[in-house]
Amino acid sequence: MITHARCDPATRDRGDTMLMTTIIVAALMIGAWALVSAGQQWGARRDAQAVAQAAARAAVQVSAVEVRGGQVVIDPVLAGQRAADVASASGYTSVLAISGTTVTVTVTGAVDYAYPAGGFPDELTASGTATVQRGVLDGR
Repeated sequence: MITHARCDPATRDRGDTMLMTTIIVAALMIGAWALVSAGQQWGARRDAQAVAQAAARAAVQVSAVEVRGGQVVIDPVLAGQRAADVASASGYTSVLAISGTTVTVTVTGAVDYAYPAGGFPDELTASGTATVQRGVLDGR
């Protein structure tokens, strides 16, 4: 007759809870990291879009020099400077494209992550477009 040593049920699963807790905590930490990084990227993308729109609106606020005989002729140098002033104040670089009385500004800026890692872009680009409106001048 074969007899088995008596095994206490309380000691049989010893260590399993600790392993499961370690795995769950690690998964929660990775999930929290991804959530924080995604939130920072979303905020940076929203900020870049707002800066691009603001720079485009600033670029089309023409000066009296750009209004000739009732017609508006956007000076690329002046418009570029107005857009660059707005973009650089927020830490972005800007590129200007003019088509008639419509200006498109593309801004590029770095994303500052609390926990940087691969898979998330280091910089974001956004574009904003604005058209010259009658009666809106730069105020200079």
